[in-house]
Amino acid sequence: MNVLVTGGSGALGSQVVEALRQAGVQVVAPTHAEVDLTDADALSAMLAHYNPTHIVNCAAQRRPDRCESEDEAVIALNVLLPKRLAAFGRPLVHISTDYVFNGANAPYNEEAPRRPLNAYGRQKAEAETLIEALPNVLILRVPILFGPIQDWSNSAVTVLAANLLKAKGGSVMMDDIAIRYPTFTCDIAQQILRLLPHVGVRFQGIYHYSGEEAMTKFTMGMTMAPLVGCDASQCLPDHRPTPVPRPYDCHLSTRKLRQTGLFVAPTPFATALIKALMVSH
Repeated sequence: MNVLVTGGSGALGSQVVEALRQAGVQVVAPTHAEVDLTDADALSAMLAHYNPTHIVNCAAQRRPDRCESEDEAVIALNVLLPKRLAAFGRPLVHISTDYVFNGANAPYNEEAPRRPLNAYGRQKAEAETLIEALPNVLILRVPILFGPIQDWSNSAVTVLAANLLKAKGGSVMMDDIAIRYPTFTCDIAQQILRLLPHVGVRFQGIYHYSGEEAMTKFTMGMTMAPLVGCDASQCLPDHRPTPVPRPYDCHLSTRKLRQTGLFVAPTPFATALIKALMVSH
C-alpha cells in the first residue's frame, strides 16, 4: 500500500501515520503549509502527484464552536474534502463523528437516523450522505478523542489537564451533563491499520469504533488530576448548558465492527490516559 493521510499532523492523524510506518507501510502526510486541502485544484494536484493506493481522511474542523459560522473554509474541509477524496476512486477511510446523532436514543447502531444538534454534526452528516454508498469508502465514526500530543489543548480531553495546571491550585469548572466515551487515538490508528487493506474489498459503508467507559468531562478531570500533580477537589461539576448544543449521550454500538474479527479492544481510559499524558508532556 501507498497511503495518503490527510490531517496527518493532528491528534488522530499523527497516530495513524505512526501506526502505518511502524507496520512498514509507505505513507505520505503533507502538511497544511504544503497543501491547502480546501483548495480543489491544489487537492487534485496532490492526488495526481502522490497517486496513493489508499487514503485515510483525518482532516476536519472538529471544534463545534468554530463550525457554527459555517464559513466556506469549514464547509470545504468538513463536507467537500471527503467528497473530493472519494471521487479519486481509491479505497478511502473517512473519519466521522458521534455528533451526527442527537444523543436522545443511545446506544446507536450504524443504521440509526442522523439527527445532529449543531453545525459540526450537520456538516459531518452531510459528508456521510455524499459518500456512504460508494463502494470504495468506509466511514468510521468515533467519539471524543485523546492521545499523545505535545499541546494538551488540542484535545477536548487533555485540555482538562492543561486547565487544571493553568489554575495553579484553583478550581476548574467541567461539564457534568453530557455523557462521553473517550477513545484513545492509538487504538483507532491500530483499528484503521487492520481495516485499510480490506476497504472496498470486504468492507464498505459505516462502522463504529468507541471506548466503552461512560464519563462526563468532570469525571474525566477527576481521573486525570492526580496524574498531573493536581488535586481532584479542583474539579467542579458544571451543570450549565453549553453555548453550542451538545448531545446528551451518543454512545456508539461497536457490534458490527466486532463481528468482522478485526476489532481492536479499547485500552482502559486510565491506562491510556497515563500513556497520553506522559508522552505528551
